[in-house]
Amino acid sequence: MSAIDLARKLKNQFGDLISEPTEFRAEITLQIGDAERIAEVCAFAKKELGFDYLVDLSSVDNYGEDPRWTLVYELYGHGHQTHLRLKTEVTEERSELPTITGVWKTADWHEREIYDMMGIRFRGHPDLRRILMWDGYPYFPLRKDFHSPASRVSCPKSRSRVRHRRKAGRL
Repeated sequence: MSAIDLARKLKNQFGDLISEPTEFRAEITLQIGDAERIAEVCAFAKKELGFDYLVDLSSVDNYGEDPRWTLVYELYGHGHQTHLRLKTEVTEERSELPTITGVWKTADWHEREIYDMMGIRFRGHPDLRRILMWDGYPYFPLRKDFHSPASRVSCPKSRSRVRHRRKAGRL
């Protein structure tokens, strides 16, 4: 079954919630109209359509536009060797949508990275905390309105660097 056929099955299941499939450079994309239903759509795509692998989950900052955030879910089915892209949008005021960690466990790391870099929260996530920046870091570095506060924020010292310098006689 082709990606367009699978996309149409998803569209038939959810009706107006999902846009008509669009194709660009042989890649199929569906727009999900309500971000609150993304977990339901993903669960159906996995269980009923065989998309057993979440390749990637990324976010786009549409700074200056509303809705501000676009979330992009890249799916793959090993059984039918087909890719499918799902997109949904979230407003800046809301900046939250349901987690999909119950559908694909690998979403855990993807969602944590998006939270850490963009500040988008995933409701129901089992461990939503920073993954790249340190706890207490007050900014979201991949937002388009981010201005580097390097001179105003102190970075905690790494214990391993301190130990390494002690061993080398530099401390």
